[in-house]
Amino acid sequence: MVVRVPFDEDVDVSVVSWNSWPDLRKSLPALVAQDYPAYRILVVDNGSTDATPDEVEANFPDVTVIRSGRNGGYTGGNNIGFVQSRSKYVAVLNPDARPERGWLRELVRALESNPNAALATSKVLLASDPARVNACGLDVHLSGISFCRGVADAEEQHVLTADVAAVSGAAFLARRDMLEEIGGLDERFFMYMEDAELSMRARLAGRDVLMAPRSRVVHEYELAMPAWKFYYLERNRLFMLANIFRWRTLVLMLPVLLLAEAGVWTYAARCGPAMLAAKARSYAGVAASLRSVLRRRASVQKVRRADDRALLERMTPALPNGLAHQTGTLTSVVNHCFRGYFLILRQLVRW
Repeated sequence: MVVRVPFDEDVDVSVVSWNSWPDLRKSLPALVAQDYPAYRILVVDNGSTDATPDEVEANFPDVTVIRSGRNGGYTGGNNIGFVQSRSKYVAVLNPDARPERGWLRELVRALESNPNAALATSKVLLASDPARVNACGLDVHLSGISFCRGVADAEEQHVLTADVAAVSGAAFLARRDMLEEIGGLDERFFMYMEDAELSMRARLAGRDVLMAPRSRVVHEYELAMPAWKFYYLERNRLFMLANIFRWRTLVLMLPVLLLAEAGVWTYAARCGPAMLAAKARSYAGVAASLRSVLRRRASVQKVRRADDRALLERMTPALPNGLAHQTGTLTSVVNHCFRGYFLILRQLVRW
């Protein structure tokens, strides 16, 4: 039973676009056809240089198009959607993710069934092979590296609602009151890692994060790691760690973080000069933002309801085995070290 709120819609769905009409022409029909009784679709256009907003307005008159006039990235665009929301829930959907008919209903059901849950994410399937998983939420490593949970698994391996470390930014639902309490997406991130950081902030506030397996989307996903993406991933995971953990916890995590840095530099070196330069720029990006890092950290820590110990328990000490083909035996070696030090951290971090 959906709990009604005193507005016409229970859910606002935010879809951020940037020259995204080829994707939206496939995903919006499925979004418009959801079997949920009351919801509003907001397409936030991030200053497209093509006719994307005009095409959406002409072909989907019931969709509200917000022309932001600038490219604020995934974070800035969705924050505009959050600000425009007036409903109990706010959903986020990538323009290249096509939802099945019960997608929204099942996300709402997951949050209605768990009053302490702040976020629920969908089962995201690969468009190239819909019987295989792209992500059932995210796992978050002790070093802050996040990766798709269940990637390449058979879809039927994930049929139960699960508590997960983080939502997948491709498709998730948030309580609007939670967003008002802890803030929206961190706009410094622009793109990548913002889903993990939002989830960690929700956990910092003492809330749960769920994966709703009957909420399904098919995602046009292709695994690639260009240098510009590597830069955002590396810079933003450092932003996230600075936001979330107490300083004394970060000091105790230093062996993990230094080992992870060694592994990341090794990976970058194997990939070539462009990746090495991107890794170096990630440090420069954090250093250039030091004041904003400290201001943002102070703001985030005000919502703290959970101990760092509880946050660490939701993280994983092991990097995925799939990295082995890129890093050789390094992944298996460092995973032994990570697991060992994780046992030590669990004894040391009592706050």
